[in-house]
Amino acid sequence: MTSLARRYPVALTALLAMTLLLSACATSPTTYFYTLEPLAAAGLTTGGTPVRVGQVTVPELVDRPQMVLRSGANQVSLAEQRRWAESLRSAIARVVAANLATADSATSASTVDIDVVRFDSQLGVAVDLAANWRIRCATGIVRRGSMSTHEPAPGSDYADLAAAHSRALAELSRNIAAAIAAKP
Repeated sequence: MTSLARRYPVALTALLAMTLLLSACATSPTTYFYTLEPLAAAGLTTGGTPVRVGQVTVPELVDRPQMVLRSGANQVSLAEQRRWAESLRSAIARVVAANLATADSATSASTVDIDVVRFDSQLGVAVDLAANWRIRCATGIVRRGSMSTHEPAPGSDYADLAAAHSRALAELSRNIAAAIAAKP
């Protein structure tokens, strides 16, 4: 009695090849999600003024779920399997609000609108954050400011980039808190 393999070698080879192809299609790369987190900012004070974060804008280039990596002066790449767990606008508003909530609070309120003009990530190098903000107080007084910061992110992990961006947002929060505390 001859075995099935001897009788139908081409059919078995084709069946094996199809099985391998289908199993390769069934497996997809793992997607990782990252968050921005508030940091305990020692000495952060708004001079007794509670703060609400209003509108936050981010550059269209990074306004997407994937992490965007700067790989040259005129080149970026999308890390398809490395994604933000929430929109950057929401994450930035949440983190800055939490950072400012650690500041002193009293009775009059301020609203801060943030325009992020640069949110660059370089894996294994650093992150760069540049932002303008506008503070609106209950009395209608408007204060404006801007800042930029460069945070090292020497690790080769994307979590290191997220942590560096969190530190950069803590610096932004410190700048906003100082501007609020320096009442006109």
